Amino acid sequence: MMGLPPVRGPGAPPAAPSLLARFAGARDALVTVALSAAAAIAIGSVRAPAADLERRIAETSDVYVLPPPDEVVTLSLGYRAALADLLWSHVLVSQGLHTMERRRFENLTLLLDAINALDPTFRDPYLFADALITFQTSETPRHEIIKAREIMERGVQNRPLDGEIWLALGQFVGFIAPGTYLTDREEKARWRLEGARMLARAAELGGGDANISWQALGGAGILGRAGEREAQIRFLQRTLAVTDDKELKQKIRAQLDKLLDARDAEKYRRRLDGFRELWRRDLPFVSNTAILVLGPPRDPAYCAGGAHADEPRCATTWRAWAERVEGEQ
Repeated sequence: MMGLPPVRGPGAPPAAPSLLARFAGARDALVTVALSAAAAIAIGSVRAPAADLERRIAETSDVYVLPPPDEVVTLSLGYRAALADLLWSHVLVSQGLHTMERRRFENLTLLLDAINALDPTFRDPYLFADALITFQTSETPRHEIIKAREIMERGVQNRPLDGEIWLALGQFVGFIAPGTYLTDREEKARWRLEGARMLARAAELGGGDANISWQALGGAGILGRAGEREAQIRFLQRTLAVTDDKELKQKIRAQLDKLLDARDAEKYRRRLDGFRELWRRDLPFVSNTAILVLGPPRDPAYCAGGAHADEPRCATTWRAWAERVEGEQ
């Protein structure tokens, strides 16, 4: 029909965009480029002053945002161990950052208190407390040395059979603190003696770990230099009784031979050899610690009636057995 536009067939090409549509597209592209350029100029104008400000201003103090330890326990909503792990991770990362920035980690002891309250048996904070507290970029004040000991003593209270924590505590109290941080002579001497007794406990608990026993042996020397001869002898005898390390046994025996006179040394050797003979004859397949816990072997039929009650073979404890063996010598 005349006056109507031609109809395109299904295969005909699309009509070319109009001039107005092309102009609108070009305008949008120009606006985008203009906005990008303006943003780049704005960023460039503030970046340099901000970077210079960041270089000149350094963080100098920490802000502790947690409540007291008992309230942190309440805020954990029962997820105490999980929150303790989170805080411990924060301590390790923050310690590294503070060391890199060469400033003290002021919140460290507060965080350790919170971690201990959340999970009292979590051992890593106790093992590393002294190193974290004393490894600072400035001199460690005395009150933080006292705090480090307090935290580690909290560790042996909550984990009384952990020989490694006893060892770390004994080394800190007996050697590290008196030799590096304490200044008062009487206080240093007192700490050394207390540390030696802690090392004796570590040696007793670490009988199955020769490394602990070897490291704890230095406590015997402290007792000897302090004139505590009897305590030194007990230290060595207890360590010898629980260790299975042959080289350590020889070393301790040599030290005991120097400390004991010939008669006492012979009595002790006979008692120790008698114990090992009973061990091999009765339960040779159990450990040294296990046989000490089980007690001496006893023949109920032979010991019935009380006629042989005072003989070593009728003793019900190793202490009673040792006293009766010494009475026969």
